[in-house]
Amino acid sequence: MLSLSDKAFYQYEVYCLMNFVLIKPESQLAHFYVKRIMPVCAESHFQAIDLDHDFNSNIINPLYQLFISCFLNSLKIMPLLEGLFGGDIYREINNERENLFDDEVSNRFFENLEFNTSLNGFENGECWQELREKSRLFLTKYSLLDNFDFPNPMKFSEFLYPDDFEKYDPAPRWSWCGQSISLEDWAQMKNITMAAYKDAVI
Repeated sequence: MLSLSDKAFYQYEVYCLMNFVLIKPESQLAHFYVKRIMPVCAESHFQAIDLDHDFNSNIINPLYQLFISCFLNSLKIMPLLEGLFGGDIYREINNERENLFDDEVSNRFFENLEFNTSLNGFENGECWQELREKSRLFLTKYSLLDNFDFPNPMKFSEFLYPDDFEKYDPAPRWSWCGQSISLEDWAQMKNITMAAYKDAVI
């Protein structure tokens, strides 16, 4: 599997993560950056929501990060599939994606956010079981099931991690449009990220 350092990671991420959720939950847990799962309270998510943001990028819970990166943003898989299939089949696949991973899926996840971002919810909850089954159906229907050597730790492109700040880079990997970031802004982002992970088990 591509890592965040690869330029093509953003294009392949959802495709890889849909395959990732099909391995055993205990195996997934071993890949996460944060090892101790602390459930996310609804306020932490909803306080960050506005016209420009549909999730809280400062939440460090890996189950939340996985849901956001794979399912809330499932549209990100379509440029890859357009290149692979094109034409009418592309429109069919996009319709299938929209039907499987519609707003109702996200609504149910966020309505019971604390449970769905808990270890018990991840291993046994109805929401994650449904997401795994929908991923399997989608990938199987279009012959997209694949075996990956998943990175450890697993990091998601929408989120930042402490080791992303080991060296100042004016054009970091999270600058998808190629924009540069000032040292001052970089230091501010670093402080926010370090504070978020201060008490985490990584």
